[in-house]
Amino acid sequence: MNSASRPTLADPGLVDRTPSGGRPNERPRLSLLLQRLRRTPVWLPPALLALLLGFWHLGRPLLWRDELATWSATSRSLGQLWGLLGNVDAVSGAYYLFLHGWTAVLGDSPAVLRAPSALAIALAAGLTAALGRRLFGARAGLWAGLLFALVPAVLRYAQEARSYGMVTAAVVLATWQLVRVLDCQPEWSRRRMRLEWLGYAGALVLTGALHLVALAVLTSHLWLVLTRRRRAWRGLLAATVLALAVLSPLLIAGRAESGRQINWIQRPNLLAFPGMVHDLTSSWPITIALLVLAVVACRQRDARRYLPVPFLPIVAVWIASQGTNSYWVERYLLFTVPLWTVLAGAGAENLPRPRWTAPAALVVVAALALPGLKDQSGLWSHTGTDWRGAARIVSADHRPGDAMVPERGGAAVYMLDLGIDYYLPAKDRLKDLFLAKPAVARDDLMGTECAVPASCLNGAPRVWVITFGHAHDALAGLPLPQQRALRAHYTVTEIKYVKGLTLGLLVER
Repeated sequence: MNSASRPTLADPGLVDRTPSGGRPNERPRLSLLLQRLRRTPVWLPPALLALLLGFWHLGRPLLWRDELATWSATSRSLGQLWGLLGNVDAVSGAYYLFLHGWTAVLGDSPAVLRAPSALAIALAAGLTAALGRRLFGARAGLWAGLLFALVPAVLRYAQEARSYGMVTAAVVLATWQLVRVLDCQPEWSRRRMRLEWLGYAGALVLTGALHLVALAVLTSHLWLVLTRRRRAWRGLLAATVLALAVLSPLLIAGRAESGRQINWIQRPNLLAFPGMVHDLTSSWPITIALLVLAVVACRQRDARRYLPVPFLPIVAVWIASQGTNSYWVERYLLFTVPLWTVLAGAGAENLPRPRWTAPAALVVVAALALPGLKDQSGLWSHTGTDWRGAARIVSADHRPGDAMVPERGGAAVYMLDLGIDYYLPAKDRLKDLFLAKPAVARDDLMGTECAVPASCLNGAPRVWVITFGHAHDALAGLPLPQQRALRAHYTVTEIKYVKGLTLGLLVER
């Protein structure tokens, strides 16, 4: 062996056998461990943290009305689901179709219904870190992904059976792909560039198919093109036109159904911006912390250039909401949170002495986020209505032939009937006494009630009347014609209460 290949005292793999202790030197082992940690993909720790938080108590919160609508849609046959999408919720069709197959294999428990959202948020956390790395470096990307995973509102929608987690992942994927194209474009052949732009267009199609409002991210993408590589505007334009052409049937259907689906959303004024900035995190301390880190990031020129990116979609949606329909709902804009935490991650890395101040800042944010994270996984974090408690009362005293009268009328949108049906065991399901045409038969999320309630009484020996709130009169929440029909043929024998609901048991005279 020549001298060049001989181990020396400087060789990190050499064991130091000292006469004083006879113990091997621990420094090489520590150095090796640190090297391995540095080689860990930057996306992995944020993805694992988001996955852990998302699946922690995933099935604990009770379903709320939108999740009940998801269950109603995805539990139908493909033909019935297609009929539903022709009348309502076409913009959620891609999500419903996916979840239809998912639940057909794995069931429809709360945890199973929400698991795709938890997985999508974990993916979004990893992609946020990858985006931050491409824009500001590996450590800034790591902080960005971890900050995203710690935002309480992110956990809220990681544990929700709706499409918002998937939308967020799709938006970050599209943004990452765009930045990748802008950074690498000069090195590629024309064929490669076309394929990469086609991949970006595909990410836009996925984004719009999951939620059309999320296409507001195109304002951020235009800004990135204008500030990073202006010559790429042709590629952006072509990809956008292609994506919108593919999505045009959904855009037309969504426009036709918008009057019914989002007519409850109020038009925002300028004072709505602070509330939205808070609602996007569900925590004022986290909102302030992220804003402070964003300001710190502005010490860096690239960060100042990136500053409008998280806020342009919010402004775009605010402007769009001044028209016929309003889209000013925080969950519709959840996709802006990772764009925001990318900037905050750059701010953490731009703190003085970032080797220790950046991790310390993450620890502070985690401590501030802990109460909010705990609240988001609570039993009542999604709804203040105890469907499960009501179902338990009915199931415990169920008798063959029992019927149910849930409160509908103006409260039909709150899905009281679906809440009871979901949590009531299949063997104890009740006939809906005044239901003239079920929702499935109507290709809708809500059924039609009897126009003349007295004509729909079918001699049920007992009737469970379930209404919202707590009332001394069990029938007070029902329309007057239903009250008169029931009082004429039944007597209230028992009233019970659970959180948000009154249950009255009526026995035939």
